[in-house]
Order: sequence, then C-alpha cells, then structure tokens
Amino acid sequence: MAHENLSERDRAVLRSIFDPTATIGDVADDGDKFGEDEEDNTPANEESKTLCIQGVKLAESGKLVEALELLSRGIEAAPNRASGYNDRAQLLRLMQRDEEAVADINQALKLTEGKRTRSRALALCQRGVMLRKSGSDDEARTAFSEAAKLGSSFARKQVVELNPYAALCNQMLSQVMKGENIKL
Repeated sequence: MAHENLSERDRAVLRSIFDPTATIGDVADDGDKFGEDEEDNTPANEESKTLCIQGVKLAESGKLVEALELLSRGIEAAPNRASGYNDRAQLLRLMQRDEEAVADINQALKLTEGKRTRSRALALCQRGVMLRKSGSDDEARTAFSEAAKLGSSFARKQVVELNPYAALCNQMLSQVMKGENIKL
C-alpha cells in the first residue's frame, strides 16, 4: 500500500502499531486550528503589535531585559490586547519570574473570557505548563483540555500525556509487544 495515499490519521495509526511505546499525541499532530484574535486596527493596537513583535525578536536574540521593556510598552499602548500579555508571560517564564508570568497569563485569560481565540488557547497552554511545573497535574489537565477544545495541538498532546489510563495502556501494550508478563 502506498503511504502517500494515506491520511495523516491513517499514518498515525500505522506508526502507533509499529511503535507501541508511542502515545497518540506523539503520532498524530494535526496542527493548531484555533480562531484568530479579533482586534481592531486602531493606532494603539497597531503600535502594540509593532512593539511586541520587536520585543519577541529581541528575546529570541537573547536580549531579555530590552525585550521586556518593549513588551511592557506594547501592553501600555493597548492594555486590552490579550496577545501582548501572552508574549510578556512567555518572556517572564523564560526569565524565571513565574509570579509575574502568572499575573500576565491571568490577565490574558480575563480579557479572552468566553472567546474561542488563539490568545485564549495560548494563555491556557501557558497556565497548564505552569501548573504542571508546580505538580498540579489535575488543574493542568483542565487548562490543557480547554485549550485543546480551542484547537491547540500542543494542548491535545499534553491531555494525552496527563491521562493516567492512556499512560497505563501504553505501558501494558509495550510490555505485551516485548513479550513481558503483565502483572495487574
């Protein structure tokens, strides 16, 4: 059978059969599919976007303090633009300033409450990562579940990883494929 005629889902099933240690999250990645943020093209929003893009570029080049200054100015320019808070939260996490990052994540979630947007999904993913880091897996699963429903492929993988039944099934299937005895 020619593999190029298979759907991504079919290829994922084949990979899972031949690699029993892989989780569904490892073998199926349909990409992100969330709604884009609806932002007015006001001068304040445009200024905020420009400052945040420049801030992200600075962060990528390792200039974290300068990046933080630009991201903060971007938020000041348009304080109701959730994506600015997401960008700054990510930078603050990178700088190991977790409390400040959580405050920005919470603000992004407040601004996107009831919306099905990219900014909400990203804020939920960041919240999930922070919760998982602190050992709050149940709360992390809740955040990732909502982000997955919004279309985040990263969140879908995290939900699978955090599912204790899926982990147990993967472990048992791996043992069966290796010919090991399973003790229940």
